[in-house]
Amino acid sequence: MDTRDAAHLTPQGWSMITVDEFSRLVAAIYASAVDPEHWNSTLADFVRAFDGVGCGLLTSGPTNRKSDVMVKQIGKDPSALSTYNAYYGRLDYVAEAVEKSPIGHIHTGTELILPNTNTEFYADWCRPNRFGDGLFVRLTGGNSSAWLGIAASRDSEPFGTPDRLRLIRRLVPHLQQAIHTEAKLVHLKQGECALSTALEQVERGIVIIGLDGRIMRLNSRAETILASGDGLHLGQHGSIGASLARTDRKLRDLMYLATDSHDNRVPRGGTLSCPRLSGRCDYAVHVVPLAADIAGIGTVGLGEARAAALIVIDDPDRETDLDTTALRELYALTGTESEVALRLAQGDRMELIAENFSVSITTVRTHLQHIFDKTGTHRQAELVHLLLSAGPTLHDNVQGRFRRLP
Repeated sequence: MDTRDAAHLTPQGWSMITVDEFSRLVAAIYASAVDPEHWNSTLADFVRAFDGVGCGLLTSGPTNRKSDVMVKQIGKDPSALSTYNAYYGRLDYVAEAVEKSPIGHIHTGTELILPNTNTEFYADWCRPNRFGDGLFVRLTGGNSSAWLGIAASRDSEPFGTPDRLRLIRRLVPHLQQAIHTEAKLVHLKQGECALSTALEQVERGIVIIGLDGRIMRLNSRAETILASGDGLHLGQHGSIGASLARTDRKLRDLMYLATDSHDNRVPRGGTLSCPRLSGRCDYAVHVVPLAADIAGIGTVGLGEARAAALIVIDDPDRETDLDTTALRELYALTGTESEVALRLAQGDRMELIAENFSVSITTVRTHLQHIFDKTGTHRQAELVHLLLSAGPTLHDNVQGRFRRLP
């Protein structure tokens, strides 16, 4: 805890809460940022610390207002949260005033609640819940602003005493940091989920490395390849390595070229053939620098790590699992065109394709010409090679998926 906070919490300053109690309250706030399920218990601690009757952490959007979390002392009506979100939130004149105030400005119930006790919101929601006073502060701005309300019953003495005002001022910066942290974690988790889904949709082994060459993400296919240790493996420091020393040097050179942007150099990658100790066909390893606008796809737990390059591993010995859906997505083929392309890739002659589809060979040739036009090929051999290898097209498709990540 900041020593400046502790200095204001000595018995000479006020005796409402001890330094240890303040420290526990701050720790609970940050625990709630990591696990939002903790907000209920944290706000219950707020109620006890301020000697109030209720507490709510609320968000206000352009068209709606709702309480994300609201807790009340045991024995009070538990419907306060649901009725607020369903109806009374839109009548909340206290929230309207708080939303228009500067961030961090603390309002008391004396200034916001008492002048409007003849309203439906006060008569039907505040008074039955004994919310006649309190402290209120706007925590964040933007399209969706967050604010805290600590409610108290109406008493002969105002709730906004110097001790309570001092305490809430000390807690506001911690609440703001916690809300910011929680929002960032949610964003990162959403991005991680989308990234994992995109990686698993790719048939090849995909490895994403950072500027230091260490692996940031990999799909299950790449994980299987590295675990086998047959030509490629996971290095001692978390990087990808090749089994043969000469190939390993070439791989590291390509990784360096793909991640090096010092002195305004433009990163560039390349392709190498990676021999396998088993004697099976060499892997084709493509190292592709990631564009600057998609390189910031961090994942939770990586801190400020930045993705710098994509490594695509092709295994010629692995039977290519082509399907018509993938062909339609990659090349904008129609259903029939994708079926024809698939049959050609599998080695069928045009006469057999025409017979199976009960059409003339002229019709098959027309479909084939459309396929050529859409894939940018000119001959059957060229088309089949493209469908079975899909090297550059795969890289473009993978980067396209990353560009669409949130």
